[in-house]
Amino acid sequence: MSEIDVINERLKRGDERFAEVTEALSRITTHLQSQDATMADLGTKIDKVVKGTEDVVSMWNGGVKAVQFFCRLAQAWTFLLKKVLVPVGTFVIAVLVLVAIISYREQGHFPAWLADAFKLVLAII
Repeated sequence: MSEIDVINERLKRGDERFAEVTEALSRITTHLQSQDATMADLGTKIDKVVKGTEDVVSMWNGGVKAVQFFCRLAQAWTFLLKKVLVPVGTFVIAVLVLVAIISYREQGHFPAWLADAFKLVLAII
């Protein structure tokens, strides 16, 4: 073999290696492009998850506010019953009993309005 044949053989092997490297780089580029597309798709999915999570958190905060409102309403109702209606009701009942006793002793019967008030109290209870 002559020197030119040896050089041509080396050039041919170099071209083959260069083609292999070029093909490998092309496959790597294709793989990286598919990874980029997958990452972009994951980014949109993560954005959807973030939006959904924000919606759930805002709904939860609304629920917390509703619970706080109803707890305050229950506290107000309890206060109204214990501090207002029971003392005032007790006083009114005591006065009505006293009036009933006095009316019965003097007239021998209960007044009609007192009987109606008693029926109203029984209907409420």
